[in-house]
Amino acid sequence: MEKDDIIIDTGNANFKDQDKRAKELEGAGLRFLGMGISGGEEGARKGPAFFPGGTPSVWEEVRPIVEAAAAKADDGRPCVTFNGSGGAGSCVKMYHNAGEYAILQIWGEVFNALTALGFSNDEVADVLQSWKEEGFLKSYMLDISIAACRAKEGAGNYLSEKVKDRIGSKGTGLWSAQEALEVGVPAPSLNMAVISRQMTMYKEERAANEKAFAHFPAGKPYPLASRGVDAPEVRQLYNATCIAIIASYAQMFQCLRELDKVYHFGLNLPATIATFRAGCILQGHLLKPMTEAFEKNPNMSNLLCAFEKEITEGLDDYRQIIATLTVHTKVSLPVLLASLTYVNGMFSSVLPYGQLVSLQRDVFGRHGYERIDKEGRESFNWPEMQ
Repeated sequence: MEKDDIIIDTGNANFKDQDKRAKELEGAGLRFLGMGISGGEEGARKGPAFFPGGTPSVWEEVRPIVEAAAAKADDGRPCVTFNGSGGAGSCVKMYHNAGEYAILQIWGEVFNALTALGFSNDEVADVLQSWKEEGFLKSYMLDISIAACRAKEGAGNYLSEKVKDRIGSKGTGLWSAQEALEVGVPAPSLNMAVISRQMTMYKEERAANEKAFAHFPAGKPYPLASRGVDAPEVRQLYNATCIAIIASYAQMFQCLRELDKVYHFGLNLPATIATFRAGCILQGHLLKPMTEAFEKNPNMSNLLCAFEKEITEGLDDYRQIIATLTVHTKVSLPVLLASLTYVNGMFSSVLPYGQLVSLQRDVFGRHGYERIDKEGRESFNWPEMQ
């Protein structure tokens, strides 16, 4: 290596590590760019999405090469933008992956829900295909979900029936969950997607528990009128899926905004979202209205506000299908439940549990509490507890 040579790290990396590497290499006279990549095998052949971050002058030097190699969105724009200083590019890739974890899990839970209601794999795929044709949920992850549902080994059984239910991971989802907790962003869908994968690794324990509780009923039989794409439960699940995916993106983008404030990346969120529109795992219809929403209102309090119509029209269905599935099956829906909890919480100006827990903390630890009718903190004169 010679002085001023450029090193580009395109692997999955924690953005804090990338920042350290940049400083170490620049101290040795070298130049560094951290640049996440998404796209898998298709991206390698047709062009991926790139997420560079680091020193602006280094980016400008390699920019023509990267833009030429990047996937192109429908408007012809390359799916790459400079995300800011330090480890900004790796931070964006981390949260791209966190969103991927959550949305893949949502599609897995949709499969879980429909099969629990008696749908075959092909019937599930037919439902998902009908959702794709509606357009709102059209995406790469929906396409691969349909393919996974239909996959068979020759003329035999569905491939999904032969696959162990243990989900691997590379660590980026965990890092994202940890960072969200550290900066205080509520991201239950992203966090629960990680926990859901961890739960799959406890195969032996789950099998033992199922055997021990074999006498316990799986749920009350549910009188499903039909298993067609027009069944009321299917429409309820469609609306639940739409809102859960929007909520997952809302958490993902809120994490990026808060981390930008803490680490001073200089992130341009609409430009970053626009890079997800092609070439990467997240690509899909929703990225366009999301980009436009933040371009129109960069200070929007939460992405949920940009989808008022979809949430208003679908929230009752979301709540109803969760209740139905919880009562009538033993299906596990961790991210669908977490996303509903997030929406319910973010739409509540008062959270009563916050009031009670604040008082509980004051009882045992004199931590104090804030009041709505005056400034400052105070403690109550509690009677002695036995």
